Amino acid sequence: MKKFLPLFMLLALVTLFSSCTETKVTRQSFAFDTVLNITADEKYNEEISEAFRMCQGYEKVFSRTNKESELYKINNKVSVLPSKEIKEVLEFSLDMSKKTDGAFDVTVAPLVDLWDVNKRTAPPSSEEIEKAKENVGYENISSAPFSLGKASLDMGAVAKGYIADRLVDYFKEKGADDVIIDLGGNVALVGEHSVGIRNPKKPDEVFAVIHLKDKSAVTSGAYQRYFDYEGERYHHIIDPRTGYPSDGDILSVTVVSPSSMVADALSTSIYILGEDALSLCEEFPHTDAIIIRKDLNTATTKGFAEKYSLAYK
Repeated sequence: MKKFLPLFMLLALVTLFSSCTETKVTRQSFAFDTVLNITADEKYNEEISEAFRMCQGYEKVFSRTNKESELYKINNKVSVLPSKEIKEVLEFSLDMSKKTDGAFDVTVAPLVDLWDVNKRTAPPSSEEIEKAKENVGYENISSAPFSLGKASLDMGAVAKGYIADRLVDYFKEKGADDVIIDLGGNVALVGEHSVGIRNPKKPDEVFAVIHLKDKSAVTSGAYQRYFDYEGERYHHIIDPRTGYPSDGDILSVTVVSPSSMVADALSTSIYILGEDALSLCEEFPHTDAIIIRKDLNTATTKGFAEKYSLAYK
């Protein structure tokens, strides 16, 4: 499952194409351990600044490693009264955990830490994995009254999507009708734009282009964060049910949805569950997905190509 901080830097799997005019401005900032980009009409320059300030604020809510963040304090039992933001994301995460029978699990933190591919050069032992799994299980979480028990939360698979949705709401409230929000690969759009999906075997190349209006596109893939050991490749997307990196025929999953949080969670879930899990998109309005298999053939939800003017490169 996606880890909130370093993953943001490494899952920039979606490339944007936009015919920005002279009245557009693109600005960068840094949060969630990744570069953030926002493009909008220059008259919304102050709103872009405020959006970046919002991101800094959300980092102090959802970071699992920042000792000053709310999530860190909750996981370490320093604080037991979650904010509205934590509650909203937790309730959604628990619902997704149920829908996926635990393939998506908001309590996956011990396994994410154990399989830290940024530091590991060899896989953990089976005993280490089983030990970490002892505290993994969304069924042990209570949202009302709030209780974690021995579990700890990792909201990395949904938090950035939640934040992108809040930024979209903010810009719409301010009257903006043409905005590109790129939170390190989670792309949320106000208005119409074409989005390029990167080739998972050649990440510098575009595999396909889709046309979106007022939607988000989020990609999960296992080809940018991994380590090799004795001829085997171990990546960062962990199946909470087994404790091991997900092993299937998928290289990447791109989910398109009006909700970036939904797209965020579904991209991870479908990657772990496999092609049959495309049906999960039916449970969310106007949500679709495209899978790129290891042989570079694709599978999509019904009508994907027509809805989004899918064009392969």
